[in-house]
Amino acid sequence: MDHIISACWGSIIKEATTMTVDTVVINGKIFSQGNFFEAGLAIDAGKIISIAKEPSLPPADEKIDAKGNIVIPGAVDAHVHLHIPGSLHREDFANGTKAAAIGGTTTVIDFAVPRKGELEKTFVQMKADGEKMCAIDFALHAAICLEKHIEEIPDVSKMGAVSFKHFMANPDGLQPLDSGIMFDSFRKIREAKSLATVHAENESIRLRQMNELKKLGRSDPIAHALSRPIIAEVEAISRAILLASETSTPLHIFHVSSGPGADLIRGAKKMGLPVSGETCPHHLIFNQEDLKKFGPYLQVNPPLRTKADSEALWKALADGVLDVLVTDHYAPLQAEKEKGWENIWEVEGGVPGVETRVMLMISEGYHRRKLPLERIVEVISTMPAKIFGLYPAKGAIQIGSDADLTIIDLNEEMTIRAEKLHHRADWSPFEGFKVKGIPRLTMLRGEIVAREGSFWGREGFGRFYPRQYQ
Repeated sequence: MDHIISACWGSIIKEATTMTVDTVVINGKIFSQGNFFEAGLAIDAGKIISIAKEPSLPPADEKIDAKGNIVIPGAVDAHVHLHIPGSLHREDFANGTKAAAIGGTTTVIDFAVPRKGELEKTFVQMKADGEKMCAIDFALHAAICLEKHIEEIPDVSKMGAVSFKHFMANPDGLQPLDSGIMFDSFRKIREAKSLATVHAENESIRLRQMNELKKLGRSDPIAHALSRPIIAEVEAISRAILLASETSTPLHIFHVSSGPGADLIRGAKKMGLPVSGETCPHHLIFNQEDLKKFGPYLQVNPPLRTKADSEALWKALADGVLDVLVTDHYAPLQAEKEKGWENIWEVEGGVPGVETRVMLMISEGYHRRKLPLERIVEVISTMPAKIFGLYPAKGAIQIGSDADLTIIDLNEEMTIRAEKLHHRADWSPFEGFKVKGIPRLTMLRGEIVAREGSFWGREGFGRFYPRQYQ
């Protein structure tokens, strides 16, 4: 490892030991190729050009001492809702990506949701907003909201969409997609060599359960959870897997919330199907008992389940059945959540989390549950980059990759307080949590964008990254 020489993907090779580079990172425990080892990094023009012991690193304009802390690929949050036109009082690309950077995340994937408009125009506008406002790099999922959007899949795929989302349950007035439309959409996605993604809940079950609960006069927070039972998720995941299998289309399941849901993905993988899944910190940490205390603040879709489901999700994340940990960051303000105590049906679901994901996973996953650090890096960095076509530019510390780094002090402790966080929501579901393992420095393409809990970057520095086909 002492004399690695290379440059970015076929460019002219330079010997790292004879040139002055932009930056070197020394005295770190580097994660690369699935392992941690003591080494340093040389960075030039935003790329990693050398991984070596310190004596063999080249001279540099700037030297960063990692102080023995772990150095991992910049975290990738593959499911966020930071920039929703009409709801920018809650969050936007600029503010949300600053919070992400402070929390150790260097790339986010948001959604272009056309609703009744054209998919391509919506995608172009979201991309333009991101390029103007994002403080870190970003990619975009494209949502298939109407049958007419299917014909736009080839062009939007060429524009770089990392996946095409399908709403199987009704979000904010949109009509859920029936199986025939999904079947046609999946075939078009396969032809485009892209990825199908789904919000997997059965809309008919949800509607009937909700109406029955309303007839009984139920408007409490737990009623919302009961209106979206596990069978609604299980049926939808099963149907999506069947459609993906029949059309030979790669499939990713968003925000898996239940043990039975994870079991379906386990079965699909055993059959050799290209199916992946994700879950969220709130589904791992909270359950329906917590709704009695936190009520509308923990209203999410799909809803919280039982403690046994949370344990099953931890196991699925540990053993590779679930591939990715995301936040599904969506943050109604406290005043907007409060009215849910009286009528939960009037409150939008969602919790903020883009700044706390990495520290929670280190604290709850590594320190508390003894998950290997290597596995944690996979679910917060490497696997989201691979699944959504951003690897090896993202999610890797290797020669030629973007110099996206997160330095984490495994022993640093803090108590999460909403007033000290940087997302726009004036609350956090993790208020009062004592966490151990804090991001101390975040670097994006060789530039420090956050350090010691403060933002060091600038709006508009983030770049759009299209899906790469390998």
